[in-house]
Amino acid sequence: YLHPSNKVKTTIMATDWNKRQLMAEFVATSTFVWAGCGAAVATNRWTEKGAIFDAGALTAISIAFGLTISVLAYGIGHISGGHINPAVTLSFMVLRLRSITAGLLYMLAQFAGATLGAFILWGCTASLTEHCDDERDSDGNLPGDINGVCSSSAKADGSGYGPPFGLGVNMVAPRVSTGSAFLIEMMGTFLLVFTVLQVAVHNKSTAGNVAPIAIGWAVLVAHLVLIPFTGLAAL
Repeated sequence: YLHPSNKVKTTIMATDWNKRQLMAEFVATSTFVWAGCGAAVATNRWTEKGAIFDAGALTAISIAFGLTISVLAYGIGHISGGHINPAVTLSFMVLRLRSITAGLLYMLAQFAGATLGAFILWGCTASLTEHCDDERDSDGNLPGDINGVCSSSAKADGSGYGPPFGLGVNMVAPRVSTGSAFLIEMMGTFLLVFTVLQVAVHNKSTAGNVAPIAIGWAVLVAHLVLIPFTGLAAL
């Protein structure tokens, strides 16, 4: 490095991360979890039996995740690159597009942001189960408009109620084996990472400013396929 003042050649240890980038990843991941998992809760909000999962709910949740990732990629892409996912960050580390230090810090910011997003969603929906036991009739039954959320959010030990609809937590479907779950999660992750690398990173990509749209579509497609099997834990 040639110093502009004295023309003396010195070595500078450049870093490929800064606090602004980490904050961008933190905020975006928090918002992503709030919006996507919020859609999972909202699709069941008005059902009397609760946790009714049909094609309409699948589509709504998938669209929410896909649109949100697209919006956020546009929002912070110029700041941090818009990873918003540890799998994407890991691929950048493997390809040496990010240093190990930067990659790990990005992941920490994403994990912390996801945790905050879940807590915010919990705060937004906590009142749905706050008075479940108070509204039972003389026979112990709940009104139809709240029965679904209360019965679906009850703790297994009967000690009360957890977050409404589990805040859309991922789980492997009963008839899906561990091996199948691993493979389908791997395919969903591959679809996202492949799309990011080809449309947003590759120097021959013609996507340009529409790259976040393609990434959002990849997330949408992955959710459409994976949600009934695993909930798509990787994205």
